[in-house]
Amino acid sequence: MRTSLTRSWISMKEQFYILIMLFIYRLLWGYFLYGFIRSAVVPVLLRYPDEDAGGSAISRLLYYIDGQFGLTADPEIQHWLWMLLALAVLRLMLSPFIRAGLLHELDQERQGARGLFFFPGMRKYGLPILLFSLVEWILVLLPLYWLAPKMYGLLLTSFMNYTQLAQSLPYLLAWLLYLYIVRLLLLYMQFGYIAGTGIFTSLLVCLRVLIPAVGLSLILGAGGLLLLLLCTLTGLFWPGLPALLIRQVAPLPSTLFKMWGIAAHYHLWRSKVFPE
Repeated sequence: MRTSLTRSWISMKEQFYILIMLFIYRLLWGYFLYGFIRSAVVPVLLRYPDEDAGGSAISRLLYYIDGQFGLTADPEIQHWLWMLLALAVLRLMLSPFIRAGLLHELDQERQGARGLFFFPGMRKYGLPILLFSLVEWILVLLPLYWLAPKMYGLLLTSFMNYTQLAQSLPYLLAWLLYLYIVRLLLLYMQFGYIAGTGIFTSLLVCLRVLIPAVGLSLILGAGGLLLLLLCTLTGLFWPGLPALLIRQVAPLPSTLFKMWGIAAHYHLWRSKVFPE
């Protein structure tokens, strides 16, 4: 596991230009998302009954009922929802192409090639990786057919009693664990597809190295979470310009840890498929 972390860090230095491009991409996405929240979500939240001003449980219930009615009858709300859906679909469609470019870059590095292989990888493997992503989305959404009705009922009752929200946590945690396992298995299958070693062979490799793979995810995930907490604490204790600057550069370390995670898993897979 230590070797995978070290070699993946070396790969990150070779792919620094990808890190900068993805940072700019996430920065622009955050800008458009901020504009959406400011224009559509904030005015709705300002209408929420204030408990300090005498807002009662009945007022909150009326607020939720009015919100449900607006979702189906208010054209302006439906306009914003369609726009949000379009942005979400666009990002979902772009993510597999970005991953294809990154994986192609790693595969070319394994073969000893040097150069800019990110965009050729997007063109060559973008559609196949998109198919992997479609399978992932189907597998991830499938349990929601049974979980969604249960959680919806708990959420409705929790409007009057917030302590009941805790009853939905086991369902949410189980779904998140399932989501992680599906993504991990499909990621290793994508390694095998791009390298030409076979997707089912890579699936067996993933099962053999499952414990080290989970360890890599925990280490790098903890690093990303620590940076997120630092950014949050900075905003609390140093408001103003310092908090604004750190918030603007926050996507850079976050993107770094995500890329580092993919590279670490790749080198763990590579150590079993192409032992040196």
